[in-house]
Amino acid sequence: MVCMDLPQPNTGTQADFGQFARLEKKARLMLNDQFEYAWKQRELAPEKHAAAFLTAWEVLCATAEVTTGQFNPADWVPAIGQDPAWAQKFNDLIDNPKSLTRMYVKRFAQLWPIYDVQAGMLQGILQVEAPTRADAQAVYFRAGIPCAPTCWQTHSQETPLPAPDWQHTLPAWEAVRRNLFQDPAWHNTENDTRIISNAFLSLIYFFKESHLYFENPSLSPDIFDRTQVLSSL
Repeated sequence: MVCMDLPQPNTGTQADFGQFARLEKKARLMLNDQFEYAWKQRELAPEKHAAAFLTAWEVLCATAEVTTGQFNPADWVPAIGQDPAWAQKFNDLIDNPKSLTRMYVKRFAQLWPIYDVQAGMLQGILQVEAPTRADAQAVYFRAGIPCAPTCWQTHSQETPLPAPDWQHTLPAWEAVRRNLFQDPAWHNTENDTRIISNAFLSLIYFFKESHLYFENPSLSPDIFDRTQVLSSL
């Protein structure tokens, strides 16, 4: 179901997964190598997931560029955000109770919306830390700081809370990536370890469970994955 509270910009660009399927083998191997590099970092301490998220985001960028023919996130993010094929790959996992993508996206969504670091700095209200996530969000909300997903502050008052589906999760990932290097001091509420780690884990497990890349036998579920599944039940 399309969220009517979420902006739906018309870029005139459409995604085509057929382009990805027809990608030359060497190019797909290169993407797969990047995916595997990021995948292996999921067992690192959460404090080290920022670099892993950057790697995973670059894999998403490259795949989106192939499927849309666009190289500016301002063009390909809304294009894949509105694309039924991308949405189905993601939303099928959100509907699966045993999916680790679902588990990490739900954890990530508990921290939404993600507020814009640069705007907070310009207004002089960027919080280094806050007693709770809700306290930090209240400061930014009152100041009118842009956030992603833009509609989540409204949704947070709804019962039941909408599922953190594709059209809401993609802009949240983009917000995390945009915020990473906006604050020279790095330390602020929107670069919190929980935000970055859950952004990374939700993205990398989406890649894995949707089978976007090659199924390397060495990447089959291991004891780490089984532990995560048990802890989510």
